[in-house]
Amino acid sequence: MTQTAAALEAYNAYWANSIIPHGNVLWMVFIIVLAVIALWQARTFVSKF
Repeated sequence: MTQTAAALEAYNAYWANSIIPHGNVLWMVFIIVLAVIALWQARTFVSKF
């Protein structure tokens, strides 16, 4: 087994045992939602000036 295959297997095992359901996808969704909130906050902050 190459190092890449071992890393991929460890990654899959980490998310398979996660307490968060569908954790391998949910973290990406969380980052996108956080970015949208940050953009909204920046827009409301700038519009006050």
